[in-house]
Amino acid sequence: FAMLLVFDTSTYWHGRNVYDEAAVEGARVAAAFDGTCADGIAAAEALVHASAGAWARDVHVSCTDGAVVTVTVSGTTPGVLAGALGFSVRVSESVPKEQ
Repeated sequence: FAMLLVFDTSTYWHGRNVYDEAAVEGARVAAAFDGTCADGIAAAEALVHASAGAWARDVHVSCTDGAVVTVTVSGTTPGVLAGALGFSVRVSESVPKEQ
């Protein structure tokens, strides 16, 4: 049981780190002087799929534009104790828009 708990904790944090990096990249791209939310969403989705591959399920990326750009990435990570459901992860990153 302890090993399964360690495995689940590791997969959760790995998934959270992947989604967080995707949110950072998406916000960076969208906040660029010539960037748009569509560009940021595409960058975040590409990073999740490149880093997570098939285990990233139900990935959803959203973006809000303004003086501060916020990109939110949510999805599910795999799990052993949680079964096929895995864990839900949701991270947001904000960056000031370049002028």
